[in-house]
Amino acid sequence: MLKKTKYTLLFIDDEVMIRRIATTVLKPYFFKIYEAKDGEEGLALYHQVQPDIIISDIEMPKMNGLELCQYIRKEDKHTPIIINTAYTTTKYLLEAVQLNLINYLTKPIKEEELFEALSLCFEHIELQNPSVININSTDSFDMLNHTLVRDNVIIPLTESQHKFLFLLIKNQGRIVSYEEIEQFIWFDKVMSSDALRSLVRDVRKIVGKQAIANISKYGYRIHLNG
Repeated sequence: MLKKTKYTLLFIDDEVMIRRIATTVLKPYFFKIYEAKDGEEGLALYHQVQPDIIISDIEMPKMNGLELCQYIRKEDKHTPIIINTAYTTTKYLLEAVQLNLINYLTKPIKEEELFEALSLCFEHIELQNPSVININSTDSFDMLNHTLVRDNVIIPLTESQHKFLFLLIKNQGRIVSYEEIEQFIWFDKVMSSDALRSLVRDVRKIVGKQAIANISKYGYRIHLNG
């Protein structure tokens, strides 16, 4: 039986009815489900919402599912991805293996197989990314609830502050570009350099200047010292 989680899911398929059925079936198990109708829209949404899990069809207009996965894997090696398709060609299977996908499901998808694949995704997330991350000796960040805790007390954060911390911690080990920050925090607006500097300054005041490094002309990276 699939367990209820606080994870987010990005479901990508060009068929409206398939998206509708999938979101209805899976809604009880996710905190939020985002939908996209093609690869380009899926990639844009991926950058905006940083989903915990991705399910994508292969055959779609504008950008197919494997091309989408190739773009994502260039910067993200860990987010679990499930591919579903009506095709079972050797070429597709080999590409899927190279992209380090959790599973490759053939249509029509059986609920039991989908739930089994999602259970693997949940296990993968829990093994690779513990829900509570230590930032330093006193501060920890709960990735599921987006809360900062210091000595067992929740530290209030603005929406932009917790999004910024979440984005950096989720991508720990690499530099998060200015473009990624803009898409995730200011996705429907233009990010000014003053607004970004102000956000970084305020977060550094909370978790310590040494925790967040600026990589000139590129972006920011978090240094965890828990």
